[in-house]
Amino acid sequence: MADKVFETINEKSSNELLLTCEHAGASIPYEYRTLGLEAEKFDTHIARDKGAREVTRLLAQKLACRAVLGKYSRLLIDLNRRPNEQELIVEKSDGVTVPLNQNLSPEEKNRRLNDFYFPYYAEIERQEDEILKTGKKPVIFSVHSFTPQLQGGDYRPWNAGILWHRENPFAQFVHHELQSRADKNIGVNVPYDLRQYNTGAAVICGEEKGFEYALIEIRDDEFDNLEKGAEWWADKLSVIISEYLKRY
Repeated sequence: MADKVFETINEKSSNELLLTCEHAGASIPYEYRTLGLEAEKFDTHIARDKGAREVTRLLAQKLACRAVLGKYSRLLIDLNRRPNEQELIVEKSDGVTVPLNQNLSPEEKNRRLNDFYFPYYAEIERQEDEILKTGKKPVIFSVHSFTPQLQGGDYRPWNAGILWHRENPFAQFVHHELQSRADKNIGVNVPYDLRQYNTGAAVICGEEKGFEYALIEIRDDEFDNLEKGAEWWADKLSVIISEYLKRY
């Protein structure tokens, strides 16, 4: 089951940093086919975060740190929500109706939680426990991307945002240094405000366990040239995060 639900990288690392990428993949288990959607929808922002998987893998390589990446599409179940949230399994995403998500029974919701959601969080917790065994305290960094404009919404001018529910030194350091060095528009709690949402792996596995954490949202047109964009962001972030960990 584990290799079907998530991908784990560098699980023997002695680094305290743990990367998570909840929307890395766009796969759907065979029994769900395409959830009733056209196949091409799974190459869009409603199904996965463009560039997030590539940045996460490069960061894990450059920093020799652990990473846990979700395999399945957020349309099957959203790993960056809490089990009781309405948007855990969406009936509609950015104007697109998801046929097989309509009027789900409690049994089907529980099946998706047990098969695809809880195993992902159990793996993050397992990796945190392994880091703790080394005598270090985990630092959590979650990688996401966002579309420049939702249907009917305003254009989102930020190249990236650093998000947190409660301020912590790691998140503040990453934001300050990225803003200083990137020559890009770097916001705080944009395009979503974790201070209002209070959800997702960074909060659940970071803040609520007493660990420092941050979540980055990168505007996905930064990955129009996927290889070049992923390398640029991974280079910039790896230097900043490495500098922080040396002081940690």
